[in-house]
Amino acid sequence: MQATTYPVEEDRAMNSAGTFEGAHGKKGPDVSRNIQITDALTDVRVKYHINPKEVGHGHYGVVRKCMDRETNQWYAIKSIRKSKVSKIEVLKREIVILQEVKHPNIINLVEVHEDTKYLHLITELCTGGELFDRIISKTQSEEGHFSESDASNLIRDICHAINYCHTEKQIVHRDLKPENFLFLTDSDTSPIKIIDFGLSRHDDQNMGVMQTKVGTPYYVAPEVLNRQYTKSCDIWSIGVITYILLCGYPPFYGDSDSQIFAQVKTGKFSFPSPEWDTISTDAKKFICNLLQLDPSKRLTAAEALDHKWIMDNCFSAVPKPSGLDRSVSYQNPRTITFTKYYGMEKLKKAALAHIASQLTQSEVGVLGDIFKAIDKDQSGTLSLEELDDALSGPFRPELKNKLFALRSELDISGKQTLNWHEFLAATMDTHIHIKEDKILLAFDHFRQSNANALDMSDLIAVFGSEAQAQEVMGAVDIDKDGRICYEEFKNMMATNVSKK
Repeated sequence: MQATTYPVEEDRAMNSAGTFEGAHGKKGPDVSRNIQITDALTDVRVKYHINPKEVGHGHYGVVRKCMDRETNQWYAIKSIRKSKVSKIEVLKREIVILQEVKHPNIINLVEVHEDTKYLHLITELCTGGELFDRIISKTQSEEGHFSESDASNLIRDICHAINYCHTEKQIVHRDLKPENFLFLTDSDTSPIKIIDFGLSRHDDQNMGVMQTKVGTPYYVAPEVLNRQYTKSCDIWSIGVITYILLCGYPPFYGDSDSQIFAQVKTGKFSFPSPEWDTISTDAKKFICNLLQLDPSKRLTAAEALDHKWIMDNCFSAVPKPSGLDRSVSYQNPRTITFTKYYGMEKLKKAALAHIASQLTQSEVGVLGDIFKAIDKDQSGTLSLEELDDALSGPFRPELKNKLFALRSELDISGKQTLNWHEFLAATMDTHIHIKEDKILLAFDHFRQSNANALDMSDLIAVFGSEAQAQEVMGAVDIDKDGRICYEEFKNMMATNVSKK
């Protein structure tokens, strides 16, 4: 699962010249400016053979495999299009941190190359997939979740890495979530690696208070939402991850970001039956010690490593629980919400983005006027301040709900502005009647094969990885025939899973 920070979709608002034209035709700033991030420009292809097949992609660029021409060793290469990077200092900070950290459970940055258009990060190659994908796989297994032994081993390694970051390097990650962990191999005993230090920073004051609101809804600590937090925000996230490993769904949940944030702020959670009936008391105490509403009462990463649950379960063989009969085909509604929210949301957002790019000016109608009214400085983008002003304006309640969600997403993602296509894709489903011909247009756009339905190859082409494709297929494929027919696609477009 992806998500960059707070999940952000591919920027489709740039025209061929690398500039943006807003709803009222005004060009925004030229983001294709010449940028140099490293000391020198080099041709990465001189040293590395790059496999053209993508193994993943995100907001800024793509990930492929590459081979050192001298040693024949394979690595991963993340190629970031510099014109899409709005905050160069953040990217520079991430590179500095990755070059600084050396730990067996943190992704190893091998080299950095830069040319006129791209920044290339060469890292060790992890082929075992994301932790999130294994969680989803476990929820569909007979057991339904990780065993306590497997979970404690994973959490032990994560705590080792975070203890190293917190105590030796004075680094706080600020975006720990299952999507930001990769397995080195597909083995059940594979080492796990923390990736994506894009929101990380040095905590030079050693527990000094941070105020930037960053993270991802399910995993963000309550004090982060209140803009007064320390490195213990990482410990909260580890507590959430532990909870999910042991049951398959998060302790704080909801159908929208605002619902999730409200749950997180209360700090109240439970261990519902039947999933938690067979989980040990030590495991529950461990989670409670990490999910303390008062950050000063949480365990440190070092203290977590010494906890009885970690010490007793690591390397031990714990029998599978017998209290939950999976043959009855039981699945907790929270698990359904958790997995469906992610999978269906991805495809729906991609479809809305494509539909938005195809709308005519007359079809856009009032939303163009609304964007223009909110965009006070006529820059072609919306800032946090402009969205704040709009929230006090005379707009319909459903639009205000969307604007509030967009404002929260912009705030927590660390982005500075929201462009026209992002605004349109996020608001059009409640303000424009999406005619069936538009839904069919998006369906046909994604359907590259000759079949009458979307298959795995189509979804891989859209999302860039098999893991993401499987996640989407599992959420949208209602009849479980391994394909998404048009009716399933249309039903997905009508389902209210988008951020409100």
